[in-house]
Amino acid sequence: MMTPEGVEVRGTSIRIWFLYRGKRCKETLKGWQATPANIRKAGRLRAVIVSEISDGTFDYLARFPNSKKARELGSAASLSKSMTVAELFEKWLNAKAADYSRTTLRNKRSVAKTCVQMLGPEKLAVNVNYEDGLLLRSQLISGQTLYSHRGNKKGRSAGTVNSYMSLCAEVWRFACLSGYIASNPFETIKPVRSDDTEPDPLEYDEFLSLINHPSITEQERNLWTVAVYTGLRHGELCALAWEDIDLKRGEIKVTRNLSIGGYFKVPKTKSGERTINLLEPAIDALNRQKALTYLAHEESVSVLLREPGRQREESCRWVFKPTMKSATKAEGGSYYSKSGLAVVWNSCMKRTGIRRRTPYQTRHTYACWMLTEDANPSWIARQMGHKDARMVMTTYGKFMPSRSGQQVEKLNKRFSTVSHTCPIENLKGGKKN
Repeated sequence: MMTPEGVEVRGTSIRIWFLYRGKRCKETLKGWQATPANIRKAGRLRAVIVSEISDGTFDYLARFPNSKKARELGSAASLSKSMTVAELFEKWLNAKAADYSRTTLRNKRSVAKTCVQMLGPEKLAVNVNYEDGLLLRSQLISGQTLYSHRGNKKGRSAGTVNSYMSLCAEVWRFACLSGYIASNPFETIKPVRSDDTEPDPLEYDEFLSLINHPSITEQERNLWTVAVYTGLRHGELCALAWEDIDLKRGEIKVTRNLSIGGYFKVPKTKSGERTINLLEPAIDALNRQKALTYLAHEESVSVLLREPGRQREESCRWVFKPTMKSATKAEGGSYYSKSGLAVVWNSCMKRTGIRRRTPYQTRHTYACWMLTEDANPSWIARQMGHKDARMVMTTYGKFMPSRSGQQVEKLNKRFSTVSHTCPIENLKGGKKN
């Protein structure tokens, strides 16, 4: 028998096709056996769909709720009726993929996975309300962590909870702007209060104890001296090559960074690409380090640029290289990974008996020392790769307690020429006649 227009018989099943939004769409009618009656019925259904498309009333997802094509071409209002929490997060991640580096995107996916699991992957996104947001925040504060790569514990820090809630707010904002939902239930949820974490820099005597300890190797001594006297980020320290250093001019050009994901990229911001003016202790340490690694073989590496999909090739001789016995080698063993550098730091703290801080305190130490010695905050910001001095003053602006005596002495000298004496009569409240 002849089939109606737009109807195809494929074995024992029936398929219809139609043009929608400039695309040829094919849908198999599930459960419809290829009988003459069903074929005629399919023809009438197809005619109704064509009519609905013509007058603008066609709801693709309502007609074919399990269709992938319907999810691609369906209207936002239609999609909102069936979009699950898991689907909404996946849509947001796919839409934002070009905005983030590989490492950041991986972290966002990890946070999204936890939020989806706690909110309920099959829950309709349009049904997530203010109460669900509060319950999510409560679970994040006191519930079990869901890590797959390390040990789990109960509860998360305030900063972690707030970052998870912030991501949810961004996802639902995306849904609002895309027309999937009418309101954002996360926008009015207050962040968890947190105590400001102050920098915990090394004191001068602690640093001297570190670099002069008999258990510290020559490279470790040079490594931490450069870290403390330049304020380099640890990813920048791992990626530091002799090609970046001009010891005659006393400069380091920061042009690349090693990400936690193990790949090289340019600094995140333009201010991160900078020239550091080296202080004498750093110059001395680099001169000593030349004897260890300056003649190493060059290695070709790819450095990702900020524009997605672009990269440049560079030849590098790494300044700091793991030893063959080191368990902290990066892949290939030619340069330190960020986690490897942290292992070395923790080992040094343990061997020297110095109170442990996080490895990033080498950067805080630089900023605090420079501020204590009255260096210009704008100069410090430029050295550290910040746009302006605000970050330096708000994040690192801690005075070294051990320098209080010297600070008082310095101020006394500065004001010693100013006379603050006043007549006794004035103290009694009146002038002498």
